[in-house]
Amino acid sequence: MSSDAAAFDELVEQVRGLFFGLRGAAAALLGELGASAPERSVLADLERLGAQTVPAMAQARAVSRQAMQKTVDRLVGRGWLRTAPNPRHRRSVLVSLTPAGKKTFAAMRQRERAALARAELTISAAELRRASRTLAAVRAGLATLSPGAPR
Repeated sequence: MSSDAAAFDELVEQVRGLFFGLRGAAAALLGELGASAPERSVLADLERLGAQTVPAMAQARAVSRQAMQKTVDRLVGRGWLRTAPNPRHRRSVLVSLTPAGKKTFAAMRQRERAALARAELTISAAELRRASRTLAAVRAGLATLSPGAPR
């Protein structure tokens, strides 16, 4: 195995471990708010990117449109999301945060930041930014392997 392949394997194992650690932390932090990690992710993306369609959100997460629709429907039912006509597509509505959704997401962020302040991280903000850039580059490279991606 090349050193590049071994380094990639090591990165993948760390990302998997981080994913499961984040999922466990999210369950503990968000459970009292009645939200799951995937629901938090939807709220975060809508906060960051603005209104989106269900198919676009599903594609970004590599999940089925039906699975994403179920998540969106739950969040609409809680009053955290709303739908509106999409001027670009008659059948695919735009999904956005409601004021209650924004308030809930702000509460989630506040809980996460308080937990992060208690965490014993031994790395600096600069190191976190570097790791983030590295992961973004790996994601971009792997995206070229997806069907329909430019080669």
